[in-house]
Amino acid sequence: MILREWGRHGNEIMKNLKFATKLLLVILSISLASVITVSTISYTELLNLSEYSQDVNIRLGFYASDNSKSALIEQAEAYMAQLSSSQAAECDAELAKISSDVTLMAEFMSELYGSPDNFGGRALPLPDEVPPDIPTAKIMTAPNISITPEIESEMLLISNAEYLFGSVHAGNQNLSNAYLGSVTGINFRWSVSNAYDPDYDPRTRPWYVTALESTADKPVWLEAHVDAFGFILTTCAKSYTGPTGEVIGVAAADIHLSTIVENILSMRIGETGYAFLIDERGHYLAHPYYDELDPDALGSAGGDYKEVLEKMTAGQSGISFAEINGVEHYIAYAPLPTTGWSLGITVEHDEIIAGALSMKADIDNQALEVKEQIRATLNSVMFRFIALTGVIIIAVLILSILISGSVTKPMIKLTEGVIEVGKGNLENKIDINTRDEIGVLATCFNKMTDDLVEYIANLQSVTAEKERISAELDVATKIQASMLPCIFPPFPNCNEFEIFASMLPAKEVGGDFYDFFLVDEKTLALVMADVSGKGVPAALFMVIAKTLIKNNAQSGKTPREVFETVNNILCENNDEYMFVTAFMGYIDLQSGSFTYVNAGHNPPLLRKAGGEFEFLKTDTCFILAGMEDTRYTEIETRLDIDDLLYLYTDGVTEAMNHEKKLFGEQRLIETANKCGGATVKELLVKLKAEIDAFADGAEQADDITMLAVKILAGME
Repeated sequence: MILREWGRHGNEIMKNLKFATKLLLVILSISLASVITVSTISYTELLNLSEYSQDVNIRLGFYASDNSKSALIEQAEAYMAQLSSSQAAECDAELAKISSDVTLMAEFMSELYGSPDNFGGRALPLPDEVPPDIPTAKIMTAPNISITPEIESEMLLISNAEYLFGSVHAGNQNLSNAYLGSVTGINFRWSVSNAYDPDYDPRTRPWYVTALESTADKPVWLEAHVDAFGFILTTCAKSYTGPTGEVIGVAAADIHLSTIVENILSMRIGETGYAFLIDERGHYLAHPYYDELDPDALGSAGGDYKEVLEKMTAGQSGISFAEINGVEHYIAYAPLPTTGWSLGITVEHDEIIAGALSMKADIDNQALEVKEQIRATLNSVMFRFIALTGVIIIAVLILSILISGSVTKPMIKLTEGVIEVGKGNLENKIDINTRDEIGVLATCFNKMTDDLVEYIANLQSVTAEKERISAELDVATKIQASMLPCIFPPFPNCNEFEIFASMLPAKEVGGDFYDFFLVDEKTLALVMADVSGKGVPAALFMVIAKTLIKNNAQSGKTPREVFETVNNILCENNDEYMFVTAFMGYIDLQSGSFTYVNAGHNPPLLRKAGGEFEFLKTDTCFILAGMEDTRYTEIETRLDIDDLLYLYTDGVTEAMNHEKKLFGEQRLIETANKCGGATVKELLVKLKAEIDAFADGAEQADDITMLAVKILAGME
């Protein structure tokens, strides 16, 4: 009961104390309790720590030495594996570039044969007809090949290869020759050597036969060999095809491996380490002791070393132990995927672990020395700790009084200032000049009130500006809509056709437009176009393009002449590089003749009477405003009664749903064919409904513009 009464009395006293007094009592209570508790526990633990730390130090030292040894060995192994991978990747990159060059040579030849009329060519000399030791293009035929007009024409076509083959040869110092052989027995060569063998037939050479028989769509690599001058060579070859897909020849290049070999032989790892290279059969291509070894590494090796070589020829990578000449070695290896070769790096086992053993001995000695130092240090710390504890208790009492006052005074000022601002006085400033968190909070609060005043003013201004822009865009939308024909039927007295069109911009204003008008009493002009970009710039460019097209059409020009004239006008001062894709056609309402031209636009759909929709055959020419003096091609066809023509922009086929899938041309045709005997207006309404269902609420990314016209009568 007595303790309960004292507790209740203490709570009443705390309720009546000010915040400063409460804070002081809390700080004093926590500080003194913490110091006394920590001091007691620390002193007790220090006594135990003195002996325990000495034992732990010994165990930790020995543990660290063992782990350091293992870590150093693992680090050395990781370094060797990384080094072998990086060096293999570097060598493979050089070979991959050559593989890419040979592929380019083969593809170039296929292009030559695919478009022979685009290349003139020239008569190339025989190898013995050019100066020696000068890189040039040469050409020759296999024995018993008669120079017929067809062979002569093919030789002129092949001569165009000198430009690409010469560039490939000059761009790679490891290339010895760049050449090709055709199924007709023609041999073209770009090389320094001009040796001439009149009996040479490329069709019998291993590089030709191997590439011709290969079913892979990539170059083949022949086995490496040593040439007459002592250089290691290999050959990369790839077949090429003619216009109908049949193989008509093989392009190839001879590669000096001297640079790769020298880089490998120059690698030295430590005192005993070196690198070596083997091919896919297990034969040495590079080795510091190449002259002393059997070139057939896989055939002559045994034991663990043979297993390593088998892994290398299998294209594996890793690191293994193996005994070489009676000495244990670490061997790291990595493949060269382009050729199937493999690079190995080997270092003697004793050299790898020598540093680890030395470090282990040093750590063990240091652990024993540290044990003695810890014993002396802990004795000194215990004495100083007892003295320091007393000083801390006195300092805590003094600092508690000072800190409580310095904290509470700024907080009181801050509280009063916040209350004043809360009453609506945003001009009130809190005067606290301290650099602690309270001072920063006061400064931030003052800045917040200033920013709030400025924000309110800016918000009012921005709101007014947004309302003005919204009103102007609304007017622009109405103006753009009024520029497009929107009254249907547009020509009440014309019974020859039925027409309907619609345009739904992605933004307030768009860049798509359509148009239709009578050029004369018997000719109906149709226009469907799409300006690059969106919004106001595209709308302005659309107005210019639409006006120019209509004015030039009504001046008596054909669709081709209209596009050529309008294109040149739009190209002038087109600093923003905007452009227009457009389709335009004239329908002769008496004869049914339909003359049209396409400037990079989507081809329209045409449904012949009783049939289904199909894409109208067009000759897609270059866009408008893209390049001056562009020429456009007209196409003429015939429209009969009940034929229906549907024009649209890419906003239809490129409508996108939430899964980023496009509506697409196939879905457009299928949907149009489902509409059966619908009127032109019903057709456009059903197509738009299908697009909306496909999008499923996804935001419209582009303008959607459509126009349909159906021939009713009047065709002769």
